[in-house]
Parts: sequence; structure tokens; C-alpha cells
Amino acid sequence: MKFDYEKELQVLFPAGDVRKNAERRYWVNVPSGELHDAVRTLRDKLGIVHLSTIVGEDLRDAFQNNYIFSGEVVVTLCVRIDREKAEVPSLAPIIDGAMVYEREIHDLLGIVPVGHPDLRRQILPEDWPAGVYPLRKDYVVAQGPADTEKKEEA
Repeated sequence: MKFDYEKELQVLFPAGDVRKNAERRYWVNVPSGELHDAVRTLRDKLGIVHLSTIVGEDLRDAFQNNYIFSGEVVVTLCVRIDREKAEVPSLAPIIDGAMVYEREIHDLLGIVPVGHPDLRRQILPEDWPAGVYPLRKDYVVAQGPADTEKKEEA
């Protein structure tokens, strides 16, 4: 008999809005404060332990981190993050591999993984301006010399 992951996820995350978006791929909305418990539930109840990646998104009115776990199925834990207080619990204390992903999201979106042991830059150069996050939708790309020359010619 085939294990019913969708049904089991709905039991384990009754308030989590479990969605199946493709064969063997599930999405679960999880409140920020319940992220550690959700990760432990995947590990302890379903044996899903591999964090494939974390994808940060700017939704304009909020941010969202998608924690993609893989095993026999792929489960994405979706955590909505307040834009005014862009913080989320760090997974680094419970999953070593989360450290690099969280540093990258911090660099590019400014989402702070609270409890992260080492938030030095991952992607951006050390002299990048503080508080400027290039993957935010309100980021304005500076014009380069080629763009300036074209406007002057026109």
C-alpha cells in the first residue's frame, strides 16, 4: 500500500494549508514561530531530512522564505515574513546546511535569520552599502556608463 503523504501532511499540519502542486510535491504554509517545530516534524514523523535550498521572495507586501526539503517527496515549508520586521528563526542551529542559504537571503533581501551564528556577507562585496538589498522589488538599479552615454547622445 502506497503511503499517502498528502493526508499525513494534513494531519501533521492541520492549520498549515497543505497543497499538492505536482506529483510528489507539497507546499505547507507555516507561521514563522513554528518553523523549527515544522522542520522537526518532517524529520521525525516523515523521515524527510535533506534541506535542498531556501528561496527568499519579495511579495511586495511581505517577504516569504520557501524551505525546500526532499526525500521520497519534496515538501516546501512556506514562511511569510513581515516586511517591517524582516526576521525569521534561523535553521542553522538545527540544520548545518541552512547557514549558507540564510546568509545569501540576508545579503540579497535583508531578511534576518535570528539566531544565525555567522551573518558575514555571502554574495555581495564587503563595501556594498548597508541596507541596500538588490533582490527587493523596490531596489532601483543604478545606471551604468553605457546607459548614460546613450541618453546623452539622444
